[in-house]
Amino acid sequence: MLELLKNESTVKNTFNGAKTYSTSNSECLDLFFRAGAMRNASSEDIAAAVRRAYAEDPVRTMKIIFFARDIRGGLGERRFFREAVKLLAKEDPDAVLRNAEYFCEYGRYDDLCALLGTPCEQKAVEIIKRQLSADCKSMSEDGQVSLLAKWLPSVNASSKETRENGRRIAKLLGMSESEYRKTLSKLRKYSDIIENRLRTADYTFDYSKQSSGAMFKYRKAFIRHDGERYSNFLEAVEHGTVIMHADTLYPYEVVRKCLTNYDMDHKERWMLDLTWKNLPSYADSTENAIAVIDGSGSMTWARNSVRPIDAALSLGIYFAEHNKGAFANHFITFSMHPQLVEVTGQDITEKVRYCQSYNEVANTDLEAVFRLILDTAVKNNVPCEEIPSKMFIISDMEFDGCIKGGNDQTLYDTMRQMYENAGYKLPQVVFWNVNSMQTNFPVKLGTNGTALV
Repeated sequence: MLELLKNESTVKNTFNGAKTYSTSNSECLDLFFRAGAMRNASSEDIAAAVRRAYAEDPVRTMKIIFFARDIRGGLGERRFFREAVKLLAKEDPDAVLRNAEYFCEYGRYDDLCALLGTPCEQKAVEIIKRQLSADCKSMSEDGQVSLLAKWLPSVNASSKETRENGRRIAKLLGMSESEYRKTLSKLRKYSDIIENRLRTADYTFDYSKQSSGAMFKYRKAFIRHDGERYSNFLEAVEHGTVIMHADTLYPYEVVRKCLTNYDMDHKERWMLDLTWKNLPSYADSTENAIAVIDGSGSMTWARNSVRPIDAALSLGIYFAEHNKGAFANHFITFSMHPQLVEVTGQDITEKVRYCQSYNEVANTDLEAVFRLILDTAVKNNVPCEEIPSKMFIISDMEFDGCIKGGNDQTLYDTMRQMYENAGYKLPQVVFWNVNSMQTNFPVKLGTNGTALV
């Protein structure tokens, strides 16, 4: 009876009526599934998810938190990471103290500010003081310095929170505000950060040595004030003679600009296209996989500048272009009606706007996608090995209820049975969460043929 109660208590419905679960039966898997999709979540929701996972497995939870922050091989989630470590710094400071040295490796030096006002504050200051001393010594010897000075909060910043953090750090370092400000200014000037060059309209720097974030953020300034030299750089990138750094950028960042900047000039479009082409390659594959992206109305809701639909569309195009299998350069979008989309366009801006035109912004009928694939296979006697072997379902997971079979089973279980009845094996399904609107899990831990991302 106890196990039956446990199972029954996890059953719930999506906002659109489909049967789903309130947990995967693993708090750590729940956190992993939600971590990259909590930009619209409250601090309280993040804290609750972290607490539950940490109670289940502290080590695995810490790994998930750092993966979520990792700017190169992870999710690059800054707010989630800072909320999580601030919570743990108060509730298990020893664990955070053991890992504080890795903050700057996985993220940025200003991530240490999350520890201010917690029992781990002194450790954060110790790391800052040690690196600041090393940088000042290296500067005096004409050596290399870190990016500490760039990311430490300034005491004269426009943001109230940044100013307060800067003043607190200066005090904890035993420095006056003036001394702190001048020290950072000297290091920033010495390290030749691009912001100092732009402030003085000095465009003599080497574009190929700039970080991916700076190249993306200041692209309009380059076009406006250094157009000819910047064009020469872009041309060299196109010919493969110089490198454009894009290692810490994400597909959705490029796609979002393509969707919002309808008045961009040809140089900005050129830059966005080259940036897209130089993104790290994570998904090259020859298997018969296809991305399935949610184009429903709920995917357009967001509290910040990046919408779930931006992330889904970017991943759909990215996977399509990196797919070397039978479904190369294609993805499926679904809302009211599933549609097979071939990525078409001369540059990334044209491709994004073309693909975006297929979004119906209606309901969330994922069942229709599975039916489209199965009906096509049955009607044309397609061999089992030719249907997709894997499907990436990129969505907020708020699926419609099933038309066939009602809601006695989850959508996944219903579709698996439907495929088996037709003599086919359901493709492997990777559920990729891009907006955790509620605790909503389409399958449980250990469900064969599935993954939660």
